[in-house]
Amino acid sequence: MITTIPDEPPMDRVRRARTLRRIGATLLVLFVLAGAVGVFGTRTTTTRAEGGGYQMTVTYPSNSRPGHAVRFKVLVHSEKGFTDPIRIRMASTYFELFDENAFDPDADAQTMDATYSYLEYKAPDGKDFLISSDTRVEPSRQRGEPGEVSVLDAQGAPVVTARFRTRIWP
Repeated sequence: MITTIPDEPPMDRVRRARTLRRIGATLLVLFVLAGAVGVFGTRTTTTRAEGGGYQMTVTYPSNSRPGHAVRFKVLVHSEKGFTDPIRIRMASTYFELFDENAFDPDADAQTMDATYSYLEYKAPDGKDFLISSDTRVEPSRQRGEPGEVSVLDAQGAPVVTARFRTRIWP
């Protein structure tokens, strides 16, 4: 009599397939748990830089996802206070990550070239100056960008620069 029942597979192939299924299931569970505890969510980080009599603190999204609301702030501190206008230079490609990138307060003067946005503000009272932008990551973004913020002197040369990077999770 001829049978259509297939031959039993070798035991080592059965064990290897079982081990691969277990590894795959474990990786899937770890991925789901990481998502559940917020590993792939939005995280805000702060970076600091000092130079030329200024201390600059930049608060930015270090990790985010498309469509998520994010916070971006630049705090410039001068122990002597501000007598001249404050000139800020920001990497313009970084802000292509976001839907809106209007800053508060509005700049007194603003220009842009292929690499940077230049913002100028009249000298504030006190020793601190804060720029903030409350925005969200562009929904179609699938990768992050490096960013850079500088305080410029009267001739347009950077006095202090903070560099950072935002990563976008799918």
